[in-house]
Amino acid sequence: MTKIMQPIMRRVMVHIVRPAIGRWLCAVCLAVSALFVLSAHADEPPKTMIRAHLEPAGNVVAGTQVKLVVDVLTTTWLTDAPDWPLFDMPGAIVTLPDEQARNLSEMIGDERWFGVSRAYRIAPQAGQRYTVPSFVIHVLPGGATGPVALHTPSLSFVATVPPGAEGMAVFFPTSGLSVSQKIEPSPSHLQVGDTITRTITQRATATESILIPPAPLKEVDGLQRYMRPAQTSDDLQGSRGLVAGVRTDSAMYVVNRSGHIELPAIEIEWWNTTAHRREHVSLPAISLSARGAHETPLFEIPVDAVGRAAHRVIVLDRSDLWIAGAGLALVFALVWLGPRLLSAARRTRQHVAVWRRTMTTGEPHAWRQLMHAARGRSWPAFVGALYAWLDRRTDASSGLTMDGSEDMVALRSAVYARYAPGASHEAPVDPQLAQRLKVVRTQMIRASRRSSTSDDLPPLYAPVPPHRPSRRSPN
Repeated sequence: MTKIMQPIMRRVMVHIVRPAIGRWLCAVCLAVSALFVLSAHADEPPKTMIRAHLEPAGNVVAGTQVKLVVDVLTTTWLTDAPDWPLFDMPGAIVTLPDEQARNLSEMIGDERWFGVSRAYRIAPQAGQRYTVPSFVIHVLPGGATGPVALHTPSLSFVATVPPGAEGMAVFFPTSGLSVSQKIEPSPSHLQVGDTITRTITQRATATESILIPPAPLKEVDGLQRYMRPAQTSDDLQGSRGLVAGVRTDSAMYVVNRSGHIELPAIEIEWWNTTAHRREHVSLPAISLSARGAHETPLFEIPVDAVGRAAHRVIVLDRSDLWIAGAGLALVFALVWLGPRLLSAARRTRQHVAVWRRTMTTGEPHAWRQLMHAARGRSWPAFVGALYAWLDRRTDASSGLTMDGSEDMVALRSAVYARYAPGASHEAPVDPQLAQRLKVVRTQMIRASRRSSTSDDLPPLYAPVPPHRPSRRSPN
C-alpha cells in the first residue's frame, strides 16, 4: 500500500502543491516591490504649478472687463480649496465673482496633473497701461507636509479711451446714469457723539453693477468717517437680460465737534455712450449744525427740593442759554417798540394813501392827461385838459392870466386865437405848446417854493435883548 501511494503523492506535489506555493511567493514579491515603490514615491513631495493669462490678450477699451484666469495644478490632489486673495490695481476695479471653480485634469509631458481654475475680473477706468501685480495663492496638495505658496506671474495690458474722454479721472461708460442721495437721520438736531449716514445710490443703464465706480465719500473735518461695504445688484428681467446695475455706497459719520459742519457736494463724471460725450451728475452739499453735550450740569435741583422723588438734573447747553437770551431780548424789544412800530405803520399807510390819491386824481394825473392831449389833434380836448390841470394846482388860482412870462403869453395867445370869432378848430395842436407847458410848470413850481419861504411870518413875540447900561467916562 505504501509503495502504491508514494507515486500518487509525488504527482500531487508536482501538479498541485508546487504551483500554489509559486503563485503565493509571486504575490508576496509583487506586494513587497509595490511597498518599495510607494515608499520611494512617498519620499518625493508632490509637484505644483500655477498659470495665469488675460482674456482678451490685446488692448481693451477702458470700462470693459478683462479676465485674469488663474490655474492651480498638482500631480496628486488638493486636500482643500486654495485661497483666492483679492489684489489692488490703482485706477481699476478688481473683483472675484462667486462662480464655481472649474476642475482641471491635463497631461503635461508624461505626468497627469490635477487642479482648479478661477477668473478674476478687472475693469480699467482710465486710458493707460495697467500691470497686474504678482500675488500669492496657498494650496495644500495631497502628500505634502504643509501648504505650498504659489506666485502668479506679473502681466500687463493697455486700456484706451474714445476721443473726448482724455483727462477723465475715472472713465465710466454707460448709456444712462441716475444718482440719488439720502441722509439718515435728519441733520436738523445733532449733538456731539451722534451719528449720521450718507448713502449714495447709482443706477447705470445696461451696465453690470461691478463696473460702477464707487461714490467719492470723503473725510470731513469735524466728523469721523466709517465706510460701509458697498452693495451691488443687477436688474435682470427675463428675456431682456441685463436692464441696469445698481451700486449703493454709504458712510457713517460720527460728530466730533459742535458748530457748523458741511458734507461736501459730490460730482460724478461719466461717459455717455449714446451721445459720445462727457456728462456730470451733481449732488448738493449738506449743512449740519451740531451742539455740544456737557456732562457737568449748569443748574441742579437738590434732592430736598423734590422730596422723596428721584434726583433730577437740568442740563443747559451754552447754545441753549444764547437762544433763551435772544428770545427774551426779542420779547422786550417787541414790548418796547410795539406801539411805536404800530404808529409808524399807520403813518406810513396814510402817506401811501395820500400819494396814491395824488397820483390818480391830483396834479400829476392831470399833467399826464394834458401831455397826452397836447400830442393830439383836438383843441377842445387840449383846452379842457389845460384848465383841469390849472384847477389842480394850488399855485395857479389866476389861471392863464397869472403869469406874464413869454411862454405863458404864447400859450395864452394860442388858446385865445383858437376861440376867436371865425377861428378853425380842425388844425392840429402846435407841438411846441408841450415844451412851453413844461417851462411854465417849472416856473410855477419855483414860484411856489419862493412864496412858501417868503410868506413865513416872524414870531409874534420876538425875544427882547437884555438892556446893557452904557459905560460913561467920568468927567
